[in-house]
Amino acid sequence: MKSRVFLIFFRFRRGALFFPAFLGWIFFSCGMDTDKSLSLHFPPIPAAKVFGEPHWRLEWYDPGGRLRQEEISGPDPGEIRVLYQWPSPLTAWPHWPERGIPPGLYCPAGALYPFDVSEGGIYLSWQAGVEANFYRELALARSLPGADSRRRPQYFDWPRFRSLLREEVEELREDPWLADWKDIAEKTALSGFRKSLVKAAPRTPVEIRIPSGGPWFSASPFREQESWEEGQMAVLNLSSWPEIYLCSQGILHLSPEIQLWEPF
Repeated sequence: MKSRVFLIFFRFRRGALFFPAFLGWIFFSCGMDTDKSLSLHFPPIPAAKVFGEPHWRLEWYDPGGRLRQEEISGPDPGEIRVLYQWPSPLTAWPHWPERGIPPGLYCPAGALYPFDVSEGGIYLSWQAGVEANFYRELALARSLPGADSRRRPQYFDWPRFRSLLREEVEELREDPWLADWKDIAEKTALSGFRKSLVKAAPRTPVEIRIPSGGPWFSASPFREQESWEEGQMAVLNLSSWPEIYLCSQGILHLSPEIQLWEPF
């Protein structure tokens, strides 16, 4: 069934700008169509080799700043209707309800409007999923004690940030989910953004026993699939937050302190 999602983008009072580039965005947006429908285009997903094509939970913000959701499934993903013209994130969480894999385990795809609009469609990608997630973390971090409320994510210099992340931060080039984006957003809200914040979080080597045969897929779509066998010992570099691996038999939750096998 075709679905229609209405993305209504924020309008705010003019104040101190997060980045001066926002002025350029004002002039850029003046020539754009303010009322048009855009088809949705999702990226291919590595785990579809085992689980099939996913359902997608689409998330965006309404004019009041509330998070809204829409479930997308089937061969026709539908379209969105753009009503306002501020940079805004679109996040799509893949999930497989028939396999017991809920939204939030696999990293999201995403897009930043209007930068990912082309030829009448908005094209979601795994790289933009990281950027849309960072947008959301910036929005949440504005409520921290001591945060500068004028540092709004729609004022952020997104083209410059995208260039920085994709071309200049070598340690995140293969997998940008190695960064702690929540921590980066909070530091940005408190003291401003700087390039030195964008780096991989510390990781700890941990030996684990593989509970089932592969192929195995990390929840990050940037990583290669693993062909671990049941009972095999593997050493993984893990971050402080739980990391997820999926196979046809279940879900493996890993951190330096916890190893949890959740069979289907």
